Amino acid sequence: MSGDNSWRSIISLAAPVVISKLSFTAMGLVDTAMVGRLGVAQQGAMGLATTYMFTLFVFGLGLLGVINTLVSQNHGAGRPMECGHVLGQGLRLGFLCGAVTMALLLASAPLFSRVGLSEQVATYGYEYLFFRVLGVPGVFGYWAYNAYMEGLGHTRTPMIITVLANLLNILLDLVLIFGLGPVPALGVAGAGMATAMSNGFMLLCFLWVVHRPGSRYREFGSRSVAPSRLDWAAQRKMVRIGLPMGFQFFLEVGAYLVISIMIGWLGDDALAANQVAVRLMSISFMSMWGVSVAATTLVGRHQGDGQADLAAQAGRRSLVMGFLCTLGFALLFVAIPDLLVELFTPFPQVARIARPLLYLAAAYQIFDGINMVSYGALRGAGDTRWPMWAVVLASWGVGIPAVYLLSISAGLGIMGAWTGMMLMITLEAWLLLSRFQSGRWRNIRVLDPHVG
Repeated sequence: MSGDNSWRSIISLAAPVVISKLSFTAMGLVDTAMVGRLGVAQQGAMGLATTYMFTLFVFGLGLLGVINTLVSQNHGAGRPMECGHVLGQGLRLGFLCGAVTMALLLASAPLFSRVGLSEQVATYGYEYLFFRVLGVPGVFGYWAYNAYMEGLGHTRTPMIITVLANLLNILLDLVLIFGLGPVPALGVAGAGMATAMSNGFMLLCFLWVVHRPGSRYREFGSRSVAPSRLDWAAQRKMVRIGLPMGFQFFLEVGAYLVISIMIGWLGDDALAANQVAVRLMSISFMSMWGVSVAATTLVGRHQGDGQADLAAQAGRRSLVMGFLCTLGFALLFVAIPDLLVELFTPFPQVARIARPLLYLAAAYQIFDGINMVSYGALRGAGDTRWPMWAVVLASWGVGIPAVYLLSISAGLGIMGAWTGMMLMITLEAWLLLSRFQSGRWRNIRVLDPHVG
C-alpha cells in the first residue's frame, strides 16, 4: 500500500489529532482555571496531583502506544483483519494496567504528606486524586480504541468524541466545583469527579462507533475484538515493543514529578506559577503530540509496506511541520505573556512569578517539539529502545541533578529549575533527532512475515 506524503496529506491526518489532543488538554485547562478561583493551595495541589496521577497512568498508556505501531504497519502491509486482533490483545493489556494503576492511586494518601508539601496542598491534592480514580477504566479503554483508530489514519472520529467530552467536562465542572441548585459545591473533589465522568463518556462513544451494527470497522477486524482469545505470542510481541515505550513515558513523566516536588519546596506561590506555565505550554505540547501521532501512523504504514524511503520522507516533513508550529506558539508566549498568565490565575504574586517563566517556556517547547516528533517517527518504525535510554540519560542523568543544583543549591529558585529543564530537553531532542537521521530504524521488522 503506497502512501501520499504530500504536505496536504500530512496536514489532513495531523490536524484532527491536534484538535483532539488540544481538546483533551482543555479538560485540564478548564479544571486549572476554575480551581484557580478557589485559592493558591487548591490550584497548586491539583497541578501536583495531576502530574503524579499521569506518572502512574503513563506506563500503561505508553505500553498501549504499541497498538498504533502494529495497526499502522498491518494496515500498510494489507492485513486489515489483523488490526482488530491487535486491538483485542491491547485491550487485555490495558485492563491489567488499569487495575494496577487504580490500586496504586488509592494507596497514595501517605505519600502526599511525606514529600515536604504544605498540609493544605497535601490534603487538596489527594482529595482531587481520589475522585479521578473513578475514571481510570475509561482512560485505558478509550486510549486503546484511540490508538487503533489513529493507526488506521482515522483521526476525525476521535477528534469529535474528545470535543464532545470536553464540552461535557465544562458543564460538569461548573456544577460540581461551584454547586448548582441541590448539588453542593465540591471544590477540587468536584473537578476530579467531572473529569472522571468525561473519561467514561469517551469510552462509551468509542465502543458505540467501533462495535455498532454496520460499523465501518468490521472490515478492520472489529468483530474479533471481544471474542478473541488471549494470544500469548501477540502479547509477547506487544510487550517487547511496547515495554520500552511504557518505561520511557514513566521515566519522563516521573522526572517531571520529581522536578515539580522540588519546585514545591520553593513555596506554594512558586508551585502555582509553575502550574500556570506548564498548563499554557501544554497547548503546544498537545499540538506536537498530534504531529507526533501523524508521524507514527505514516512511518508505520510505509514500514509495513516495506517502503523505508517514504517512511523517512514522512518523518522529515512531520519534523518541519512540528518546528513551524512550535515557533508560532513561542512567538505568542513572548508577545502577550501578561494576557496569557491572567487567564489562569487571579493572584498577583503568582502572576509575577509565572510571567518570566513564559520566556523560557517559549524556547523549551521548540526543543520539545523536535523531541516528540522524532520519537513519533521512531515509534512508527518500531524503534522503541533508543528513546527509552535517551530519557534515562537526559532526564535522570542530566535534568534532575541540574534542576536541584540550580534551583536549590545555587539558590536561583524557579528560574534555575527551568534552566535545568532546558538543558534536559535540549539533550533529549538532539539524541532522538540524531537517531532518526541515522536511519538505523530502517532495518527493524515488527510484523510476522507468515501472517496474511
